[in-house]
Amino acid sequence: MTPLSLTEARRRFLDGADLPPCSVPESILRSWRRCQGLGLDVGRWRPPSRLTESELSDRRDENADWLQLARPTIDALFDSVLDDGHVLIVADRSGLILDEMGHPDFLDRAERVALMPGMDWREDVRGTNAIGTALVLGGAATVRGGEHFLERNRQLSCTAQAIHDPQGQLLGVIDVSGQPRRLHDAHRLQVEAAVRHIEQRLFDRQTARLHELRLASEPALLATPRCGRLGFDDEGVLRAANRVALASLGLDRTALGRSRFVDLCGQSLEHWLSRHDTHVASLRHAGGVLSARLLLARPPAELAVPRRESSGRSRETPSAGSANAATGMLGVGLPAGLLDTARRLLDADIPVLLLGETGVGKERFVQALHAGCSRRGRPLVAVNCAAIPEGLIESELFGYEEGAFTGARRQGSKGRLREADGGVLFLDEIGDMPASLQARLLRVLQERVVQPLGGGAGQRIDVRIVAATHRDLAHEVAGGRFRADLYYRLGHYPLRLPPLRERGDVAQIAAALLADHGGAQRGITLSPELAAFVRRYPWPGNLRQLDNLLCTLLALVDDGTLLTPTHLPDTLRDDAAPQAGGDAALQAALARHGGNASAAARALGISRSTLYRRLGRG
Repeated sequence: MTPLSLTEARRRFLDGADLPPCSVPESILRSWRRCQGLGLDVGRWRPPSRLTESELSDRRDENADWLQLARPTIDALFDSVLDDGHVLIVADRSGLILDEMGHPDFLDRAERVALMPGMDWREDVRGTNAIGTALVLGGAATVRGGEHFLERNRQLSCTAQAIHDPQGQLLGVIDVSGQPRRLHDAHRLQVEAAVRHIEQRLFDRQTARLHELRLASEPALLATPRCGRLGFDDEGVLRAANRVALASLGLDRTALGRSRFVDLCGQSLEHWLSRHDTHVASLRHAGGVLSARLLLARPPAELAVPRRESSGRSRETPSAGSANAATGMLGVGLPAGLLDTARRLLDADIPVLLLGETGVGKERFVQALHAGCSRRGRPLVAVNCAAIPEGLIESELFGYEEGAFTGARRQGSKGRLREADGGVLFLDEIGDMPASLQARLLRVLQERVVQPLGGGAGQRIDVRIVAATHRDLAHEVAGGRFRADLYYRLGHYPLRLPPLRERGDVAQIAAALLADHGGAQRGITLSPELAAFVRRYPWPGNLRQLDNLLCTLLALVDDGTLLTPTHLPDTLRDDAAPQAGGDAALQAALARHGGNASAAARALGISRSTLYRRLGRG
């Protein structure tokens, strides 16, 4: 039987006719039935009102804990999908869009269907759509074109993944949306990898006081993001789990708080420790065998935040171990001593000004700096001066009192400067700060007193400042776009993060990043051909572009894969073809394959049309 087209399957469904099996994905069919049962009309729909800026700000505040932790991963995912013409969307657990970033060409289209911050995209409001349907499923959803229940959304294709905390609570959803023909499986895998990384960071942060059992199909995977993770309290009760562990053991999230270590492992925590200690052991479950390792909870002393003395300095100083760990976080060919110089400046209460092109790893550097400085146990509060609308950045930074302006929250807002009290404030893209706010920031840096909007008593703060920009601030000062006095207040000793092309052997950096993401444990390595490409490619997106590419390749390939130029996306594959020798290399490939252009092109990792073009035939 000839498969039905999506259009025909949709028509039959709406007419109440039976559909042949596999006419549409089962998850889509079930969603259509839910929508129909709710009385949604495919052709008539009135959108609910959009939240006001104040209401939207409140919703963002309600989700601030996980959003702040997820922001680096979200930014990296955005960088990887921007060039494909897509938009990246972050929604909360109720389907309300909190943030949207995307390609200008598609943002206009997205706004025409109300795919924008402050709008509700629950399935019972918008019909079948990746955001709402992923929330209903509590997992992944991809909805392409006509699979959307509402006619007005057929111009979209979307892929989304729900985010859960280690206790099984639904937090929100990450979505990538674009034109139907331009959304591919690779984007789905990128979203899934991003959510997996966010959930891993949530697990790390929320389970330090739990005993962790790691599970994997083989020992080498126990140290990678692909392992299962279970958290048990001192009584052996299961309190936390990631989705990999639940799937490995055939459990769902209702097991949290109910299942015990002895139920899952056939022995108590104490017995496991007496037999295996913290070494790798085998765990038999449901007829299969898993590799397992138990990691004990950190003692409370290790988790305590160092107390401040009256001088505002921590009693602790960075240990050699923490400094080495911070340096290891970078592992990207930075000049020797750069991180230590930044740490010395910060610990001496001298502002750290980082200069560098977009994508050189400024945020990663700041995270490593915070981890290695004397304030590593205190808050690190990041503010992207380029990402906050000019009308909101003043209240975002300085906070406001109740009734300071129309729409202000009843209880007011502390602002990011006061949130960073006792810790470190990171002002990213400081070169994009509106001129009207530069004078206020300078006054705070000099007086260390924050005056919130709407009056009220000023509050003295103790913060260390790190600022970063991709702009030439000296040029901005000369052009009157940046205050000279603020520049000299921040720029005691500017530090430049070199672009990737200036950091030595980029292939070695790629290998280090690959290992950092678990590639070595999985037996995934770079072939000489791909290493040669990595060395000669200009990397306009710098470290971020390279890191995103490697993360994506790790998500797409199996363990033990030798990465070659054939694994690259089409946008890079043509550039990966051998350059040295020009036509000679191409002719040699043709000769090796008996003149078969298709086989030669596959071996070179390029398309046949590119092969012909380089040979001057097309």
